[in-house]
Amino acid sequence: MKVIYTVLGVVLTALVSGLSAETVHIDNVRIWAAPDSTRVVFDLTAPVTHQVSMLSDPYRLVIDMQGTTADLPLAQPDPGDKYLQRVRAGPRDGSDLRVVLDLKKFSRNKAFLLMPNKQYGHRLVVDISGTEAEQRRTDTGADDDALKNAMRDIVVAIDAGHGGEDPGASGPGGTKEKMVTLALARTLAELIDKERGMRAVLIRKGDYFMRLRKRIAKAREYRADMFISIHADAFRDSRVSGASVYVLSRRGASSEH
Repeated sequence: MKVIYTVLGVVLTALVSGLSAETVHIDNVRIWAAPDSTRVVFDLTAPVTHQVSMLSDPYRLVIDMQGTTADLPLAQPDPGDKYLQRVRAGPRDGSDLRVVLDLKKFSRNKAFLLMPNKQYGHRLVVDISGTEAEQRRTDTGADDDALKNAMRDIVVAIDAGHGGEDPGASGPGGTKEKMVTLALARTLAELIDKERGMRAVLIRKGDYFMRLRKRIAKAREYRADMFISIHADAFRDSRVSGASVYVLSRRGASSEH
């Protein structure tokens, strides 16, 4: 028995060593800029061991990836990006890769790995955002005291579903749900703003990803009286048309969503 265990141990050790030595490649880099955050997504061939550190003078975010290479030109942020100035990379310690995100100012950051899904493979996601006070000023566009004391219209928060690296459903011609919902949200906002005593606010204003909790929090920061979430679901039978409307159920709801 001891001999069998020893042999198995040697084989397993060799397999693990072989897996850990596998080089990870960056297939693509995608950047999504939102009003209060920027998301950088690295599409990878496999999960990667990484370390993230913030440096100052100037501010930059350093991401060290073990056993990783990047043979393609790195995507760059738009000039209007609030947080990210430039993306650059270079080899480190022979087989490792160092990616540097040059920042325009001090920012909070969060990095995490995502497993493959139907649309993407392994991903390393880096979220960059401002301070809480800065985000509150961006969301409200005014001081808290001014908002509390002012007479205001009825506020309708319109949430365009999906966005960024989450395209949602796809139409037969390649139309993405995220763009359909954004177009509908903008049209609905224009109609609401024409009504006296009503004001529309867009939860998602461009093509970027937002978590559900962030959408809820943003509506509360706007002090919204009504929250409308827009989706454009797909169905295999082309004869089916129309709309589905979900409303809050205080009894009988299957989940908080």
